[in-house]
Amino acid sequence: MTRNSLFITATAIALSASVVSSAMAQRVYVNTNQNNIARTIAETNAGLTSTLTTTGGTVEATTAAIGNSLSVNVEKVATVSNTQVNKNVVSATLNLGSATSPVNNVKDVTATAAAIGNSASINIKNVANVNSDINNYQFQSGNVTSTLNSNLNGVTGKVEQTSAAIGNSFSAEVSGPIGAINNTQRYFGNVVSEMNTRVNNVSGDVNATTAAICNSGSVKATTAASIYIKNDQACNIDPTATTNAVVSNVGGAVTLTTAAIGNTFSATTLPGSTLTLNNRQINAAQNVATANLSLSNVAGNVALTTAAIGNSLSVTGVTVQ
Repeated sequence: MTRNSLFITATAIALSASVVSSAMAQRVYVNTNQNNIARTIAETNAGLTSTLTTTGGTVEATTAAIGNSLSVNVEKVATVSNTQVNKNVVSATLNLGSATSPVNNVKDVTATAAAIGNSASINIKNVANVNSDINNYQFQSGNVTSTLNSNLNGVTGKVEQTSAAIGNSFSAEVSGPIGAINNTQRYFGNVVSEMNTRVNNVSGDVNATTAAICNSGSVKATTAASIYIKNDQACNIDPTATTNAVVSNVGGAVTLTTAAIGNTFSATTLPGSTLTLNNRQINAAQNVATANLSLSNVAGNVALTTAAIGNSLSVTGVTVQ
């Protein structure tokens, strides 16, 4: 299954950091605790008539709802401890339409509806010969839903659409020595992603991704020779992803992906590195992915993927112990 990368940038809601010095190296300590108990709802209703394609004319529409968000980017050895708890609804809805009569209505169109209960992104660039450590705990108990409704006609470039609902999201990229990375994620709530789209008269490619994920985690160690990772994920209520699409008169390729995933985790390091990985993934939910598609007059290749996955683990470029 191919999946478009999803990047949602948000300011951390709560972040405390202290810097201390030692004889060996200066270390950054980040300890953060975020607790959201209120509803988080974002909605966009937009209609497009035309843009000036000769001077750009691109359209980018993003609707994002995030219960708790943390972003850490440091350039020295660090110890990061993150706790995020969200106990209410997170919902993102994007309604996007264009005029139905013009052929050359707009240029490139990018549309994203993203709902995330807890999001943590950690980037450590450590040049000292001292270990960095990360502890991540995320708990989501409210429903997380994303909906993208679109009717696009007369696009002179490409169309890219994403509807993504994620309970807990954790990503870490670390350079330099690593002591331990511990990730714990718990999800108790429906996670639902839906896309309803009609796309007609597009000169370029058409790409659409609908994804519902309970827990998502990734670790990338760029230079460490030895890495210890503990991953513990549990999904308890059903991830559901639905795509309803009518696509016609496309000059390029068409790629449509629908995915419902309980738990997914990936670890990537340099070839020859040694990884000690303790992985525990429990999926007690029913994963449902449904695609109702109608395609006509497509000049390029067509790729259709519909996937329902309970637990997924990917390990790349390492020796596993």
